[in-house]
Amino acid sequence: MKTPRILASLALGASLLFPAAAIAGDITSTLQTDTSGTLPAGLTIEAVTGKAKPAKGSTKETRTVERVMTWDEDDGKHAAVFAVLTKEGQKDEELWTSKTLYVTTFHVVGDVYKEVLVIRELVNPCNLDIEARFLPGTATLTNLDDDGQAELTFGYQTRCAGDVSPSTKKVLMLEGKQRYALRGNSKITLPGGIVEGGDYKPDFKKAPAAFKEHAIRIWATNDAR
Repeated sequence: MKTPRILASLALGASLLFPAAAIAGDITSTLQTDTSGTLPAGLTIEAVTGKAKPAKGSTKETRTVERVMTWDEDDGKHAAVFAVLTKEGQKDEELWTSKTLYVTTFHVVGDVYKEVLVIRELVNPCNLDIEARFLPGTATLTNLDDDGQAELTFGYQTRCAGDVSPSTKKVLMLEGKQRYALRGNSKITLPGGIVEGGDYKPDFKKAPAAFKEHAIRIWATNDAR
């Protein structure tokens, strides 16, 4: 019989090689991903982003759904929605933009989406170069501890600056209401081959070692702006 450590290693390797594919015998085999920009029936964008204050005056506001992931756990169906709230306006003749990234997870009971956890990352109104984006190839679903509850991992970067400098970068892992994180900055290469950034601090207290290992590998899959 394979030991739990071997099982965790096998699951980790499979999720990295085939992050959107079925893994036989694991809850990740039920994963479905929709990037069409639409929400499942019974779920509204307000449920994902909350009751944000409506745009005032000439301020423009858009809410975009980037990804919907659904899967089955021991207690039933679950979903995660990745969305972006963008606001654009003008103050003192200067144009500004603000962005908020959302990852909201739900437990689906029948046709009802019950909120489990909301991750929000805000970039305040910025009149310089703004960045707020989910990193391609980082959204993965695993069950590394084989406990019937999935771990959802994803990365994103944010920035408001007028110079060439690293962005704030995070890789989060969610398991139910629990969250773990790598927090740091992106790696950039300046003229002359000088490399800046790429550092992170882990926050994986009491998490299985495989969780942190997976997050570090996800960080490395998209380590440059």
